[in-house]
Amino acid sequence: MSLAERVTYIEGMPQASRLPAVVAAVLFFAFALFQALGTNNLRDFFIYRLGAELAARGESPYDVPRVRGHISEQYPDAREFVDNSGYFLPPQALLLYMPFAMLPWAAAKVAWAVAIGVAGYVIARLPTMLRSLGPGETPAPPALTRKTSLFASFLPFILLLNPLSLAVVVVGQVTIITVGCVAAGLFSFERGRPYLAAVLWAVPFVKPHLAIPLIPLAWYLGGWKPAAVLVALVALLNATGATVVGGSPLFLRDYVNYLPTAREVVAFNRVEMNPQITSWNRLLYAWGGPLVELGAVTIVAGYLVWFGLVVGRCALANEVPGAAWAAAATAAGAVVVAQVLVYELLFLLVAVPWMCGLFAGGWRVRGWCAVLLLVVHLVPGKVLEASGADRYYHALAAALFAGLVLWGPVRKGGRLE
Repeated sequence: MSLAERVTYIEGMPQASRLPAVVAAVLFFAFALFQALGTNNLRDFFIYRLGAELAARGESPYDVPRVRGHISEQYPDAREFVDNSGYFLPPQALLLYMPFAMLPWAAAKVAWAVAIGVAGYVIARLPTMLRSLGPGETPAPPALTRKTSLFASFLPFILLLNPLSLAVVVVGQVTIITVGCVAAGLFSFERGRPYLAAVLWAVPFVKPHLAIPLIPLAWYLGGWKPAAVLVALVALLNATGATVVGGSPLFLRDYVNYLPTAREVVAFNRVEMNPQITSWNRLLYAWGGPLVELGAVTIVAGYLVWFGLVVGRCALANEVPGAAWAAAATAAGAVVVAQVLVYELLFLLVAVPWMCGLFAGGWRVRGWCAVLLLVVHLVPGKVLEASGADRYYHALAAALFAGLVLWGPVRKGGRLE
């Protein structure tokens, strides 16, 4: 049974105004537009667009010296960045960035700012998603809704205009777009459009190590068919991208063999050198354990362990999890299992509907703990240097958030079942 078929809407439940989300998204777009027209930032966007541009010219974007030469021309004063850069996205990303590669650089940056603004609006609507209730649930009392309505009006501004979201815009990372697509997919599932959700969720697979858990989530929310469409679409996009750049879908094998280069030539991706990595292996290393670099096999194994914990938690409680909790578990597991950097922690915004449910359902202590564990990531590392916690606080906060999600509740809090 699909998510839409399981939903029962509560008549008379107040709907949040779209105005705060619109205003927050406009401000977010204005900031992105300033970065596009008034600065020489957006370094990662430059690299991702460059990859598509090289592929369109019949050149390989996976030639690290060639890519670094182009980056050096655009950013001549950023030697450390150039020496730790390269194009490592999967072939499907070449197709997704191709429209930007077809535009002049200035126009491409403006188009990127527009995409950021649209994605920002969808992210700003996350607190209003998955609000429907399943059979046997009761809505939050009207008084609670009135008391929290003012705070709810500020949530879109908090989600978009926080230092981490703005920093992601400055560097030109794709995280805002991918989180926006995940949020739009949740909205599509909620409205009974699972195949549209599958199409939207193909976009986050430009970072497949983070997107893998979207497959079981799609299965849970909409059944096996949308999940199968998602897998097929990602496979088709990658095969097509591989054909564009390598002449055959078999180029995917060469890409897989090339991936270890990302760890070898980019210091930012090495767990022993970057305290901003949030996965479990960074915490293990920082606390004196062995050095474990995550590859495809270890990431998949990690997800299997996480899925086992999720299923075990539900079995132990003898409860069918709500959609909001399932989404939160997806995001929390991804940032702990996959070797990700701080700017990818915005994926945790997918847990916002569940966090809102904690407050609406009276689980305020757990709700504030969840908020605190997200806010910790905004603390500059220099503040914690004296204690040595700067070496692991991102990874520790991510692990604790994952533990909090497992703790639950998995159904309560006035969320969608």
